[in-house]
Amino acid sequence: MFDIEVSRMLNKSEVGNFVFEPVGNICNVQIFDNLKMDTVGELVGNLAHIIAQLPLSKPFETTSTKIVSPYDISEDTFVFDVAINCGGGDFVAYKAIASMFALAKSRGAIIRTYNIGRAASSASMLAIQGTPGYRIMSENAYNMIHYGTDGSLNTVRKDEMEIEVGNKKKDHAQVFSVYEKYTKITKEELEKYETKEGSGRLFANQCLKKHLCDWILTLNGQLIGRKR
Repeated sequence: MFDIEVSRMLNKSEVGNFVFEPVGNICNVQIFDNLKMDTVGELVGNLAHIIAQLPLSKPFETTSTKIVSPYDISEDTFVFDVAINCGGGDFVAYKAIASMFALAKSRGAIIRTYNIGRAASSASMLAIQGTPGYRIMSENAYNMIHYGTDGSLNTVRKDEMEIEVGNKKKDHAQVFSVYEKYTKITKEELEKYETKEGSGRLFANQCLKKHLCDWILTLNGQLIGRKR
């Protein structure tokens, strides 16, 4: 069993992004507000506080096809249950949370994600970065996928424009690398989603097919897994 000392700041925030006190080997995380550093800073700090107390163990290693149920987890494995209903936000804020997910995985924890309504933009990237085999999506939820920019620039100076365009290309490369690693979304599809409004809204059945989730939770409480 895990002995986790709770941060004094836990649940102090008034925004919709929370880390709740762990109960046994389960720690609930709620991501309901847009991702900005002033709305995720406390969440990231609390995650870091809890992760630092986890005993060192080997990263959880298995393939999603070997998971027969996302709820079948031994009590000696720590789990972050991450409920997501979020419209996305800043790329920097997303990377801060994603880094905590990666750190937790490196210490043997499972990130079990639940898209309970929508996971849009950078929130979609968090949803797909759950531990393979433990990514759950409500049947009436959706993922909104895009590169995260409308192509506009914040300057008219040529030298600054070149720098800004270069930075956006780097961001696009990072975004695609995440989808390439965790899903079956292609670069061509991402580019289409960026240029055609609304085309990147994928509902549960599409997400299951494209490997954005591993399970669909139906409204009557049944789990539907991807066909092996």
